[in-house]
Amino acid sequence: MYTSRGEDFQRDEAIRNASLSAMLFMLAAKDKGWDTCPMIGFDPDKVREILNIDEQYEIALMITIGKEKVSSRPPRGYRKPVTEFVTYVE
Repeated sequence: MYTSRGEDFQRDEAIRNASLSAMLFMLAAKDKGWDTCPMIGFDPDKVREILNIDEQYEIALMITIGKEKVSSRPPRGYRKPVTEFVTYVE
């Protein structure tokens, strides 16, 4: 099925599968106390060169992983109550 539908379909399907796998990885990491962030905007050719990734593989995204430095988190400011800017009409 994948080979008969062309290269664009194969690439799109690879990105779709990678994205779902990345989501599950990020949820599992959060469950273990890690923080993650998906990254785009990198140079895939440079990544391919540095990590020696074969041309047959598509680089869909990168994920950073680490732990937040809670001590440097700014204190949360005042939060308006919802009733100040939301009204319900019956």
